[in-house]
Order: sequence, then C-alpha cells, then structure tokens
Amino acid sequence: MMTASPQFKTHRLDDPVATCGSRLYAICSQHGLFSDPPDGHVPGEMWGVWAHPIKLLDGFWFGVSDARSAEPTWLTHAERCGVHPTHVEFEYRLGPLRITRRDFVPDAIEGMIVALTVRADWPFEGFFHALFRSDLRPAWLGEQAGLRDGRDRAAVDPARGCCVFTDEENPWLCAVGADIAPLTIAVDEPWAVAATQGRGATVRFTHALCLDEHAAEWTIRFAIVGSASALADAAGAPARLLEQHPALFAAKQAQCQAILEVSQIVTPDEQLNQAIAWSKLINQMFVRDVPAIGRGLGAGLPEYPWWFSIDVGYAALPMLQCGQFELVRDALRLLRAQSERHNAAEPGRVIHELTTTGVVFNKGNMVEVPIFTRAVHQYWLWSGDDAFLAEMYPFCKAGLLDYALGQHDPDGDLCPSGRSVVETVEMHAGFETIDVAAYMSDALGRLADMSRALGDAALADALAEKSAALGQGIRQGWWMEDEGLFADVRASVGEVQRVLSDLDRHIAEQDWLTLDQQRAVETARRLFAPGLLREAQRDVDLPWLLRHWVVLCPLETGIATPEQAKRSLDRLQSAEFSNAWGMYLHPERQDVMSINTGLLALSAARYGLVDDALSIIAKLVRAFGYRTPGAVSEALPDAWCFLQLWSNVGLVAPVVECFLGIQPRAAERTLVVRPRLPSAWAWAEVKRLRVGDAYFDIRVERAGTGYRVTTSGGEGWRVVLEIAPA
Repeated sequence: MMTASPQFKTHRLDDPVATCGSRLYAICSQHGLFSDPPDGHVPGEMWGVWAHPIKLLDGFWFGVSDARSAEPTWLTHAERCGVHPTHVEFEYRLGPLRITRRDFVPDAIEGMIVALTVRADWPFEGFFHALFRSDLRPAWLGEQAGLRDGRDRAAVDPARGCCVFTDEENPWLCAVGADIAPLTIAVDEPWAVAATQGRGATVRFTHALCLDEHAAEWTIRFAIVGSASALADAAGAPARLLEQHPALFAAKQAQCQAILEVSQIVTPDEQLNQAIAWSKLINQMFVRDVPAIGRGLGAGLPEYPWWFSIDVGYAALPMLQCGQFELVRDALRLLRAQSERHNAAEPGRVIHELTTTGVVFNKGNMVEVPIFTRAVHQYWLWSGDDAFLAEMYPFCKAGLLDYALGQHDPDGDLCPSGRSVVETVEMHAGFETIDVAAYMSDALGRLADMSRALGDAALADALAEKSAALGQGIRQGWWMEDEGLFADVRASVGEVQRVLSDLDRHIAEQDWLTLDQQRAVETARRLFAPGLLREAQRDVDLPWLLRHWVVLCPLETGIATPEQAKRSLDRLQSAEFSNAWGMYLHPERQDVMSINTGLLALSAARYGLVDDALSIIAKLVRAFGYRTPGAVSEALPDAWCFLQLWSNVGLVAPVVECFLGIQPRAAERTLVVRPRLPSAWAWAEVKRLRVGDAYFDIRVERAGTGYRVTTSGGEGWRVVLEIAPA
C-alpha cells in the first residue's frame, strides 16, 4: 500500500506551512508563529486563518507560566515541525515541559481544532495561556465587491467559556472556545508575542495547568469557527465543533487514505514516490469552496488561494492521472460558468483570475482559451464522461473558433494574437506568441476529436486540417535553424517597431503586472534589438527569438520534429537555460519555476529522451520538502508560493504517460500501454489506476531488450500493448 509518510523539518523553521480544508485554511511559520509578511496581494495579510471570502484571525499564540511568573514564556521556537496527511504538528521544549501542538482543519466546515498536549519531566504547577488576534476583513479586491472592513469587537460568554469576534460593519464573525473551562478570558490584552496590522481585537484565555505523578500529561483543545454570514448561536459553535472533532478527524483520515489508494504510482525512487503521493494530497488542499461563487481549485499559497484557469489547465493532466477526476471536473465547471458570466460579450473567452470576493481581475489571456479546451479533452479521455463533454463542448468551440480565430486572427494564419502565459510587456503586447500557437494547434486537434465523438464528422475533419496546417506552419515558420530553437514571437519589423514605440501604453493597460516600468521597457527593447538589425521587408512576418521558456511549447505539444526537439532540448538543458534546480524563466531572469521545469521533463519524455526527462525530474524531487515539508515550491528551490498546484506536472505526467506509457480513451473502454523506462529503472508500476469506471494494476519490467508488461483489472476493456525495444 502506497502511503504519504509524515514529513519533518528541524531547520529553517521560519519557513511557512499550511493546514487546509475546503472551507478554511491556516498559514503560519514552522515555528507555529503568525506574522505579517510585508508583500502580497493584501500586504501583511496573506498569512493567518482564512475562511474565504474573509479572513478570521491574524493568528494565535500559546505560552506557559509557573506559579511565580507574572508573564508567560511564549512558544516561539519549535524544535521540529511535522506535516502529516491529516494535520500539522509543532514540537516545543520549555524547561521541564515538552509541548506538542496539533493543527487540524476538517473539510466542508469553516472551522479548525488546535490541540496542545503538555508533558512534564517532573511535577509542574502553573498556567497555560492562549492569545487570539482577530482580523475580520475581506479577501483581495473585496472593496470592488462592496465589502468594507470595519473594526472588530470581542464579546466574552463566561458561561460557555468562549469569545466571539464580530465586525462592526458586517455580519462576519469568529468564535473561539476550549474544551477546558478557562480561569479567565481577558479582552483587548496587549499583544504579547508579535504585533499584527489590521483592525482586529485581542483576547487571552488563561487555564490552570497542573502536572504530577498522577497526571503527567495534560491536553487542551481550542476550536475556531468563522462565518461570513450570520451564524445562529455563534457562542455555541466552538463546543459543537469540539464535539464533532473525533468524527471529523476520522473522516479526514479516510479521505486521505482514499486519495492515496487510487492511482498509486510506484517507482524505484522512493523520494519520487513520496513527492507524487504528497502532490495528490496537496491537490485536495487547494479546493476552495466559497458560498455563492462555487467550488474549484486555488493556485498557490499564500499568494493565490483563489481560482486561475491557467493553473488548472496545466495541473489537470497529472490530477487525472492520479485519479482525481472530481476535482478537475468541478474546477472546469466553475471556470466556464464564471467566464460566461463575466465575459458575456466575448463568448468563449476564459477568465484568467477570479478572487473569492467574486471579482475578475484579468478577463483572460489568449493562451487560456486553448489550454482550457485541452483540459476538457484530457478529462474526457480519462473519465469517459460523455455528458460532461457535451456540456463543455459549445463553450470550447466558441472559444477556439469564434473568440480566438474569429476575432483575433486577422491575417488568417490560424494563430490568434494575444497574451502569452509569460507575463512580460512584450509577450502581452498583442503579438502572435509561440505558446498560443502551439496550444492552438493542439486544441484544434482535440476539438476535432470532441466533435467526432459528438457526431459532427464534417466539422471534425475541418478542425483536424486546421490543426495540421498550424502545426506545419510552426515547424516551418517559427523554427530558427541557426539557433536550434523555436521563436517566441512572429511579427513584421514594422509591427515590432510600432509596439516598442508604444510600450508605455501597453504597461498602462496591464496594471495587474507588478513590474518596474522603466526596466520592463528597457528589457523589451533589448530583447528585440538583435532582430531589428537584420534586413527585411517591414510588412513580412518574421520569427523573433527572445528566449523565454515558452520556446519549449512545440515540444510539449508534440509539434516539433524529432530533430528539432533534440536540438532544442540540448540547448534548453545547457547552462544558458538551466541550473541545478531546473529551467530558467529566461536566461537573463534566472528564476527557476516548477511549471516550466516540469514541462521540460514532459517534453523530453514525449520525444523518447527518457533519461534526460528523469534527470530533470530529479531536480524537482531535490526541491521536495526543501522549504515546506511535503511540497515543491512554485519557484525552486524555495521561493514564491510554498504550495503550488502545478508543481505536480513534472512529477506525475512523465512517469504515467511516457515511462509507463499509459494513454486512455475511457469512453471507448480502451487503454494503450506503450512503456519506455529510463535506463536507471528496472521496473515501474501503478496500482488501482483509475480510468473511467475501471481500475487497473499495470507493472512494467525490463526483459532482455524489451519489456514485460503485466496488467489486471478493467473487465470488458480493450488493453493494447505496444512494446518497443528497451
């Protein structure tokens, strides 16, 4: 049975960690402390306890005092932080006392339980203190949704030993209580540990603590419950949650076990196995279920807890390969529904970013239209859900044919102009870009497959022709033979000159880009400068190499020829584009991200360069747990979001699709297995692989110059084995 082993850290405990449920999550340091990191969408506010669309608490702190002490000693330095599938633990030592704190957040409830167990080396008598600081406020862009943050008030209910924080201008509230009656509850206590910003209130609980030979262990549990709307009997909510705690914890254990039991990927690399297992649990942690908006998948913590189409688009394939069909389905439905609502005048345009306050900040980049169609098709291939395909097909068709090609392809070359996934001025200036081109060719072919499945053969044939024509155009018109790379952009000299002269306007139109304007303009001009030196007709489209990471997209989508792919991969893995952690976003911007590094591994694997792919995967595995136990950060090894949805791409997809060679068509009850193991692996397997309504066990082993493939499961299914030499 594949398990996700608890992950521990004993160093760099100022790094962040999160405890998550579908309705609430808490972010603190691995010391268990809450602070106000100065940056972020809401500066100083992205940590703490959140029940979107509002924040509940800036944090909570615990301390102990003996009978002689006037002030407690606070738990500020943990000896160890441990992340478990169901909860997070912090271990402390205060003189004779050993204290363990366990944070637990159930799913589907706006609440959490914080349990503290105190053990003593010898008898101890004193007091236990718990400090809670509220900060009832809306999530990012709440002001645009009419949400105004008022000052918090704290009311104590002595009879039930709890406190209720309320916002004076809104129905928002947060209730806190314990399973042991406090000696006192003091309101508006001075901040004893770390000051936090905001308009919150502070409350301190004080409890008697006595440990002796008859009671060497003492445990207290605090319940935190919040709501963005009126809550009946708020003062009684903590006691109700505490009563439900055993059942909720058991349900969380069962949920985590069910996630791990499905599509168990097992390889000779145990660290990779653990990274994959934990990525499945992290996918579940990103469920954001917000009343009146919907249920989908957030992108990253702490900065991107809300919904993004590009992140779901990239993460869909590995999530499906891990059996998490429902998460992908719900996310795609939410994005389509909100796109139709907010982009009613542009049917088929896919929103980029939707906050939990219901505000769309970016109505959509062009790249997200084909990426969304790809994710819908991938879901159908794995699930066989024909009803879902029929439901989503009109939106995908409108996006590709009416919005992208109908409105944004004036020259008729099948490559719409529009914003790239690369968030720089020149890649958002309205050029034709390589990622949009490659994903468009891929999506047209996928839409053709969808059309054929729905009985529209004539349209399917036309779409397949468009896909092939655009693919051929990319191989010929975007390839730069002297560079051994695909171009980032195709445009005429005159078009480039016009854009460069108007960069300030482009920046002003894209105020969601956080950049230094002068530096962005200088960079864009420098990137285009070499191409402007060549002699060419001003109105003829030419390829321009800017060296952004998206030059790998024709490899990711299988458009490149094998020779083009080999030359590109050789250069992209060189010191010009990569370091020991992965692939740069750009050689001049040497940030390494999990997404482009993962896509580089997948690209190599898809072209049969499995040893290269494994060496790239090893870089991702090296970053596993480097910053946060159990996770691969957004930027490698330890920057930006410490939990990131799309970090799973390079861990899962190359192994399932390429090393094991699994290609499903669930609606046809067909599974193709075409393995190709890295030379360092003698075997690999997946247990209880979920495909459609079936589960398969598939094991691939080396056998001389070929492979031995063992499959079981899927009664009534057609399993096609295509064995090539090892």
